[in-house]
Amino acid sequence: MIQCNQSIRPIGWMIEDSGAGNMETLKKLLLFTVATVAAIALILWTWSSFGFRGPVSAFLVNWLTMSWIVVIGQVVHLSFAPGYYRTRPFERTGQVYERLGIRLFKKLVRRGPLAIFSPTLRFPKEKTVSKLQGLLGEMQKAETGHALVFVLVLLFVGYGLLKGWLDAVAWMLLFNILINGYPIMLQRYNRIKLQELIYQDGCSVTP
Repeated sequence: MIQCNQSIRPIGWMIEDSGAGNMETLKKLLLFTVATVAAIALILWTWSSFGFRGPVSAFLVNWLTMSWIVVIGQVVHLSFAPGYYRTRPFERTGQVYERLGIRLFKKLVRRGPLAIFSPTLRFPKEKTVSKLQGLLGEMQKAETGHALVFVLVLLFVGYGLLKGWLDAVAWMLLFNILINGYPIMLQRYNRIKLQELIYQDGCSVTP
């Protein structure tokens, strides 16, 4: 009797775990579908209401695409190959980004109202290796999301080029650089500085 019960219980657990796993998968699939349909619908509404070529449309398309990626990131693990996140030789001093105005952008993001959009990217109070590694991970996630949006918006830019709408191309590129390009540079710049701090403490962390 005891042996029979012991052999049955693991099977019950397996069935329960399988059911929970299937339910979680269905929830993620539903969220992915709803988010995608909503994003497409809102982008189409934006074009019908404001046209394709104006600044309002360009801003909203960038913002809606970014919002879609944020939601999708809750369902799917978004990441590039490790080589993408490695610091390139021309980046090591940070001067390239500084000449492009990254310090000013950093001040605007940290001290302005935009700070509410990056609550997980704040420097930890405890400067332990695990905390710093956690911050590096959050920075990598943020960079990945903005990089994906940057590429997706370039598809709209390409469409504008095919149509010969240079004004639309200019607005799309402007907001794409501000909303995605500079945040990408900021994460790479911050990662360089964070690694320098880790190395000073005698630690070695590879993002």
